[in-house]
Amino acid sequence: MVYAYCRTSTDKQDSSRQVDEIIAYCKTHTLGNPVIVQETASGAGERPILEETIENLASGDSLAVWELSRLTRGGVSALFGIIGRIRDKGSQTIETKSGTVIDNTVAGEAYVFALGLAARIERDLISERTKSALRARKASGVKLGRPAGKSKLDSRVDEIERYKSLGLNKTAICKLVGCSRGTYENWMRHVH
Repeated sequence: MVYAYCRTSTDKQDSSRQVDEIIAYCKTHTLGNPVIVQETASGAGERPILEETIENLASGDSLAVWELSRLTRGGVSALFGIIGRIRDKGSQTIETKSGTVIDNTVAGEAYVFALGLAARIERDLISERTKSALRARKASGVKLGRPAGKSKLDSRVDEIERYKSLGLNKTAICKLVGCSRGTYENWMRHVH
C-alpha cells in the first residue's frame, strides 16, 4: 500500500500539485493507486494526520511525499525521527520529486541527512532575514509591535461580555479567546 501524504501550510494553499506528482510517480513505477492523505499544518507545527498515517503503516507499505520538507521543517533530527519511525514499521519513504526511495540503505541515510540539513539552513536563513529587516526598520525609527494602549482583546469585547454573562470564569474565558490570565486581567483593569 502506498500512502500519499500531501501537506500545505495554510488553507489558502492548494495541494493538487503534490497529489498529481505523487500519482504520476506511482503510475510510472507501477505502484498502484495511492491512498491520498492531506493535511494543513504550518512548517513547524504538529501534524496529527501524518502521525495517524505513520501509525497505520504496515510492513511493506510506502509513505510517498512530493518532497521531504512536507514531513517536517524541524531540521535533521526531526526528519531522522520521522524516517526512523517509518522504517521501524518495515516501511519506506519515497520522495517523488527526486525519485529517491529512503530505506535502510546507506544511500537513503545520506539523502535524508543532506536534505534535512538543507531544510534547516533554509529555515535559519529565513529567520535571520526577518530579524535583520526588523532591526533595520527599528533603526530607521519605525515603531514595531502593537500600538501602545492597544490589546488584542479590544476587538473581542462583545464576545468576552457574552462569556461573562454566561457565568464563565476567567480561566475559561482566557482559553476561549486565546490569551493568558495576566493579559485578560490587565485588559479588564484598563477597560472597566
